[in-house]
Amino acid sequence: MIVELEPVLKIQDITIGLESVEMRWRNMKKTSFFLLSAAVIATLCRTASPADNPQPVHAGTRILQSGNMVVEVGDPGSPDCRWNQGLRFSPVANVIRVQLNNRDFCYSPTSGGDLSYLGGLPMEFDIGQESFQPDPPGYNEGSNGFAFLKIGVGILSRNSSAYNFSSSYPVVELAQTTTTWLPDRARFVQTLSGTANGYCCRFEEDLLVKNDRIVMHYVLTNTGTKTFTTEQYLHNFLTFSQRNVGPNYRVYFPYRMTASPEVQQWQPPELKQVGRGLQWVDDNPPMVSLANMILYTKAISSVPKIWIYKPDDYLGPDTIAIEQSDAGQRVVIDSSHRSAYVGVWTTSYQVSPEQFVIITLAPGERAEFTRTYRFSADGSMPQDCTGDQIVNGNDLSALSAAWLSSPGRANWNSSCDVYADDMINNKDLAVLGRVWGRDAANPAPAAHWPLDETAGMIAADSVGSRDGSLIGFSADDSHWVAGHSGSALKFDGLDDYVQVEGYPGICGRNPRTVSAWIKTQPGPTGRLSIVAWGQNRPGAYWLLEVDEEQRLRLSCGSGFISANEQQVGDGNWHHIAVVLDPVDPERPLMSDVLLYVDGRHRTIYKMEEAQINTGCTENVRIGAAHGPDSNYFSGVIDEVAIFDVAAGTTAIHQFYLQ
Repeated sequence: MIVELEPVLKIQDITIGLESVEMRWRNMKKTSFFLLSAAVIATLCRTASPADNPQPVHAGTRILQSGNMVVEVGDPGSPDCRWNQGLRFSPVANVIRVQLNNRDFCYSPTSGGDLSYLGGLPMEFDIGQESFQPDPPGYNEGSNGFAFLKIGVGILSRNSSAYNFSSSYPVVELAQTTTTWLPDRARFVQTLSGTANGYCCRFEEDLLVKNDRIVMHYVLTNTGTKTFTTEQYLHNFLTFSQRNVGPNYRVYFPYRMTASPEVQQWQPPELKQVGRGLQWVDDNPPMVSLANMILYTKAISSVPKIWIYKPDDYLGPDTIAIEQSDAGQRVVIDSSHRSAYVGVWTTSYQVSPEQFVIITLAPGERAEFTRTYRFSADGSMPQDCTGDQIVNGNDLSALSAAWLSSPGRANWNSSCDVYADDMINNKDLAVLGRVWGRDAANPAPAAHWPLDETAGMIAADSVGSRDGSLIGFSADDSHWVAGHSGSALKFDGLDDYVQVEGYPGICGRNPRTVSAWIKTQPGPTGRLSIVAWGQNRPGAYWLLEVDEEQRLRLSCGSGFISANEQQVGDGNWHHIAVVLDPVDPERPLMSDVLLYVDGRHRTIYKMEEAQINTGCTENVRIGAAHGPDSNYFSGVIDEVAIFDVAAGTTAIHQFYLQ
């Protein structure tokens, strides 16, 4: 009997047709991609390749690689691997180090450190730390010297005390682990020859490395004569480019979490009388909760484990996201087997959110489930299979050379498997076509209004035909004034705005970026609209504005998010940007939005969570919202741009410097 069956790869389906791919490549002036041989394409395009032959930095390990993703894994057959050893963590798929575009994601120091023997993504069964967690099968059925099953390790002998996951118990039989290694994957099979008083299992794991992710597919089979319940988790020792945990770290979920013990709720700083003046006073602790996330507000020393629970009625993906916004790095963790709860353990050098899954198996039953780790680093694209930060002919050449290959074939190239299904075919071609010409470091706008005119009632789009019409402005051209760069457009705050007829902006759940330079009138009152589109209903609107507290704010018709630290309504020039970069592409949330002021990501000041699904009803407006409460902008706006991608931290900073 199969308890749970999931495909090896649980990857988001991409629904782009070949027709649109052909349109993307119409400028190649070829009648069919499929008529071009690998040799012909290779002569047309120079193929760049990721860093060759990366080496382990720890003893007793192997390297798995796909594109710019490098993963260091402990070798169960090597006596030199000192990481995550002992009778607690399993040697199966012992991921020690993860690197994407030369940026590190795990705590695993080469020497010294707070835990010089422990790090990466070690796996453990049956921690038994809390009263609600199961002990290893058979531990509580006997007395001192009674054998029990520690899944992932072997058969051990208990002592006279309650189970303690950190104790070293006498070994009856260590499980036999065999490993098959390929350049981008490894297969582990762990077996036992005996039983622990009727408890026994077979454990298998396929560890796959893709361009931006690690996929761990498990098969656990009860080969004994007794039913057992077990709990599995991974200790995710995450750190980003060796930055200690503190401000700009956050852990968030696609649901409103409940925590035990409760994390203190976020309260914005208050203005208080200090001496003769007013100052912002922030009495918040080092970590706080805001709707569906834990925010780290100060440097962390150590925090007891916090247990996070999903609402009873939540049926969405079992996902955790962890990010460091200054480093531009994020990890998204998914489990196909629904977790019972999530534990979050934090120290100064790592944050470890852990999904605990509970499985019950009768004799002969098996469970299959998958954990997926998706990594992102500023400037990286999983479709960039040649590692040169742009999707172009180099990637097409590499894809062609690997056409119709699969793992084990001579022409297999894992970095070209951008669809991540272990086959290089038209699905990968479609994904490549969707982002053709995209430069991760310098994204091209979908529309750009430099506002450099000096006369007239038209704001020209510099990259296409989406020109804007000036509404409400006087005919004397006095609205064209000196800007941050060249000319700019001055809005009177009464009835002036720019209408881009026939352009509804970026709709639906799609990623996007909006940037502009703004200069308000000194000391504005009320809200000032900067850019708006969508539909006036909950979740379907998209409004970037200056709020009543002179802070940058984005609202979607129901939820909103505003930026801390830097006010933008002070009468000075400020570069502002908003980025929607969803953790779950099918369910973008307000917490997926990043706000930037003057080239720097800003932390959250206030937020009301909501799902985002922007409508295509209203045209893009600059300087006003739609509806009776337009909140017209009062001041000067310059260099407005809309992108159909989520621009990274480096790109936003470049916008600011230009």
